[in-house]
Amino acid sequence: MSFPTRFQGHFRLIVSVVVTAVQVPTVLWLCVRTRTPLPALVALGLSWPYLKRLTTPWHTPAPSRTTFLALGWWSACLVFDLLMLPAVLALRAGLPEAAAWGLAAAVALAVGTDAALARPRLRRRTVRIAGLAPELDGYRIGQLSDVHCGPQVPESRVAAWVKRLNGLDLDLVTVTGDLITQGSSHVEAIARALGGLRAKDGAFVCMGNHDYYTDGEHLVRELERHGLGVLRNRGVVVARGGGRLYVAGVDDTWTSRDDLERALAARPEGVPTVLLAHDPDLFPQARAHGVELTLSGHTHGGQLGVPGVRRLSLARFLTRWTAGLYREERSWLYVNRGAGTTGPPVRLGAPAELAVITLRRE
Repeated sequence: MSFPTRFQGHFRLIVSVVVTAVQVPTVLWLCVRTRTPLPALVALGLSWPYLKRLTTPWHTPAPSRTTFLALGWWSACLVFDLLMLPAVLALRAGLPEAAAWGLAAAVALAVGTDAALARPRLRRRTVRIAGLAPELDGYRIGQLSDVHCGPQVPESRVAAWVKRLNGLDLDLVTVTGDLITQGSSHVEAIARALGGLRAKDGAFVCMGNHDYYTDGEHLVRELERHGLGVLRNRGVVVARGGGRLYVAGVDDTWTSRDDLERALAARPEGVPTVLLAHDPDLFPQARAHGVELTLSGHTHGGQLGVPGVRRLSLARFLTRWTAGLYREERSWLYVNRGAGTTGPPVRLGAPAELAVITLRRE
């Protein structure tokens, strides 16, 4: 995706206005408390080196010290802004001033640091499936999603996520789309990194919308060359003793390559299905076709949201299926918040994750 040069200056201006507005309450409070303009100068020194390198919504600068300092600082300011009213109320309730403001500052700094630097968290969920064979009771599926390998997510970082998943001795491992950010520069890198995935019954991938912001066929060839099963509107049967599981994947919805009917065409009767679908909006169709478990990504959990309240995130502008586990009738959906990011490499209230889904007999 290209971004017209004439709009780059406007984009930088918009971002500058937004981050300035976020910083103003905190910086003014610090200036009043210290009785100096030094906090304002510090804020400018942290912000400007990153902003001057910003060009498009999709291509922010490769992470550096200035990147993490700016994004961590802005996140801390936003949290401190939100904590100002609770701090004032705590003061009126009799809490000592040092305790009220000190606690607010400590929380803001901790959350800001976590937003810019935290590694993906491991999420474990259990899904109960009717008709699951006894041999598959306790079957564990790892899920990595929205890797976005590129300037912000180098091959070494993806390899570290792969190593974490491999250390869990999984039965199956899946990657649910958006492997790259865009372009061809990191196609070989992501294929090499994901080629290191290991599980008893193999590693399978479905394509996301960003995976076609390059030559998608070249990406598929590289993935398959490194031993990954790319499921584009097709499925395979995984057997464990006398138990069977149908693992299917649909292609990208944004480019109208998805074909759920074709993906499920080879499904044996009575065999539970795990569907890899990058876009969670396919869930109603999957449910209508009797798919027991759909694994999706795409939303990033909004990247900005209220912790613990998945409805309150930027992902709500994209879909009703924002993050986590959902169930309708006999069908389950798990929406992974993803490991990587698009736009600024920061997450506030929507931490990155790796997921392990354990199947149990209902």
